Amino acid sequence: MLLEAHLRLCHSCLWFCKSSQRLFSLCTAHRSSTNYYELLGVKPDATLEQIKNAFFDKSKKLHPDSDPSNPGLHSQFVQLNEAYRVLSREGSRQDYDLRLRYPYTAGPAFRSSSSTNSPSAEAAESMRYWEQFRQAQPQENTVEEREKSKKRNMRLVGYCVLTMLLSISVHYFGFRKLEEVHYNFMDEKDRVINEIYNTSKERARVNGFKKQQEILRQKHAEFLERYKIRSNGEEK
Repeated sequence: MLLEAHLRLCHSCLWFCKSSQRLFSLCTAHRSSTNYYELLGVKPDATLEQIKNAFFDKSKKLHPDSDPSNPGLHSQFVQLNEAYRVLSREGSRQDYDLRLRYPYTAGPAFRSSSSTNSPSAEAAESMRYWEQFRQAQPQENTVEEREKSKKRNMRLVGYCVLTMLLSISVHYFGFRKLEEVHYNFMDEKDRVINEIYNTSKERARVNGFKKQQEILRQKHAEFLERYKIRSNGEEK
């Protein structure tokens, strides 16, 4: 048990030392890493043609053959070639730009292809996705813009209220017109019924009682004949 505890303690110490060394190497690499844009003397938004022209100008000055007595030109020329190799390709340039913005979010600092591999496409796409939210800064509305927005909202509310009043007016006058048509129809119906009643009453008065009885018997007989009904109420 004691030996196992010592082994666990040693394992924890080794893991802590490796983590500390890795973190220290990341910080050192980030501090000492050369900015390729500054090395070429161009801006981060420079075009490929500008990068190419800057590389040609710098390579003439830093070429080892230009000053054989200066041994430091070789390392500078190597760094210049590495910067041009990274920035002249779209994929490697995008990865390098992401590393500059987030030096501690996607693994170790950017190195040449001979020492490390570039990040996966999924990680790069994820970083580009979150970048658009970081770049979108909330815009503060000025007093003039707030006044314009307030007037626009009030105008919209006024249009809504006006539309509602017009709709209520149309419904009101529509129902009034429908009510008027209905009353006119009922009045016309009553007038026709009263006219038929008065006509029948006047005809009965003119014909007299006996003639009116004969007319009623005749109408009754025609009714029975039409519907084939016997005098006792049974159908034929």
